[in-house]
Amino acid sequence: MFHPLSLIIPLLILLPNLLFLRWPPRGRPAADQAPKESLLLKASEGAGQLGVMAAPLFFSIQLESAYEAVSLTGMLLCLLFYYLGWVRFFTGNREYRLLFAPMLGIPAPMAIFPVVYFMLAAAVLGSGYMLLFSLILAAGHIPISLRTSRTCP
Repeated sequence: MFHPLSLIIPLLILLPNLLFLRWPPRGRPAADQAPKESLLLKASEGAGQLGVMAAPLFFSIQLESAYEAVSLTGMLLCLLFYYLGWVRFFTGNREYRLLFAPMLGIPAPMAIFPVVYFMLAAAVLGSGYMLLFSLILAAGHIPISLRTSRTCP
């Protein structure tokens, strides 16, 4: 059965990225200066992104138990910090480095907060598939972002 309402979960993460398309970052390193990523990391990131975007369509949002409510609260906190990262980026003259700069001592928060958000969404959706896709996303997206953060001034 399809649950289109559950697509709000990935949509909330995608929304700021739409602004990013309209107003791209400044100071992005040239392609030849960017770190070369392994095909395995890129494939993991891509498969994870596809999975966390599609999986919610097949599961309904559940808030019947305490752990689901706690997970939703964690999701909202991750979303808040993710949005604060976007605010920092847009108010910081859209500097590329701000997409990877630490926040609250957390390295590459713009990669870590969405991944944790999707992991918590697995509990809210009652979906092992969502958790699996979140872990696959984490295996690619976080190392790529951490490596990129090391190349930013």
